[in-house]
Amino acid sequence: MSLKIFHTADIHLGMKFAGYPEAQSELTEARFVAFESIVKKANEERCDLFVVAGDLFDRITVAKRDILRAAQILNQFEGKLVLVLPGNHDYLSPGTGEPWATFKENAGDRVLLLEEKRVYPLEHFNLDANIYPAPCDAKHSGDNYVGWIKDEPKDAGVTFHIGVAHGSLEGLSPDFNKQFYPMTRQELSDCGLDLWLMGHTHLPFPEKPGSRDRIFYSATPEPDGFDCDHQGHAWIIEMAEDKKLSPTLMTTGTYRFLHDERELKIAGDLDRLEADYGIHGSEKLLLKLKLKGRLSLEEYDRLPEVRERLNRNLFYLQWDSGDLTEEITPAMVNREFTEGSFPHRLLTTLARDERDAEALQAAYRLLQEVRR
Repeated sequence: MSLKIFHTADIHLGMKFAGYPEAQSELTEARFVAFESIVKKANEERCDLFVVAGDLFDRITVAKRDILRAAQILNQFEGKLVLVLPGNHDYLSPGTGEPWATFKENAGDRVLLLEEKRVYPLEHFNLDANIYPAPCDAKHSGDNYVGWIKDEPKDAGVTFHIGVAHGSLEGLSPDFNKQFYPMTRQELSDCGLDLWLMGHTHLPFPEKPGSRDRIFYSATPEPDGFDCDHQGHAWIIEMAEDKKLSPTLMTTGTYRFLHDERELKIAGDLDRLEADYGIHGSEKLLLKLKLKGRLSLEEYDRLPEVRERLNRNLFYLQWDSGDLTEEITPAMVNREFTEGSFPHRLLTTLARDERDAEALQAAYRLLQEVRR
């Protein structure tokens, strides 16, 4: 008997995107759209198990309407069972019943919340598997909760033993202060499980799965910021009876965040910039664009119109041209200042050496301001 799993995490329903007021409502809705889409994909692929490895919600104070909508979406899964693990954003601890109390009341009888550090046998759901979860009980923790699994007896009569955890992995996740349930590969391996389904890191891992890989991070299914420049992902992992894994990485997102830094030097650079973001699909692109370099006066004067066209073509644009200046040429100096004058001599001298380019720009601006 094989087992087919749809693995996702870090969906962050209810994320507000306050830093993007012009795009806030669309980005908030996109997370629900992605969530609905992956449940539909799991149904199309006839997955047995749908696993959310933490951070289904963005915070424990998520709106009730978002909790109800999430439960409704998960109830549409047509496989045998949904597993949901509390992550560090939607942690479950004594005295913080929400969002999970409302979720459990409205989730169907094929949705199981992994709220305890204990073995969850799935035989009652006609699945030959035991689940070993490490639910989060706070936003931050310097300790992980997988330690109990190592000494837990593994029922030899059960084919698949699967861990579900949420937290950072040494060498993969940025967790310099070790405050996000830090784990090591060795710790997870020592638990003696067939597979680990992980959440917290918003990048898919491993990049190219090999036959020995047993630790999988799904990434977020919908990108959520400029530090997340992929298209959104999830895993479909098929486990054969001999424990051999067949993982497939799915692309799942709608919007794309991209950070681009360009140095503009010659005629045509602006046209190439515009062409790069005039392609089909840019209407779903959020672009943080930083420009530097020097342009001729004619090209520099085109900047406002290029920015306006990009702004119309893209979903969202952050434009930074503070390090982009117009090129000061001898012709400009001759046109602006009397030959033989101090300004003319100074600028002409600076223009002779490329290493004085910044000094030339500063001097030119200062002399122009003095003239005003």
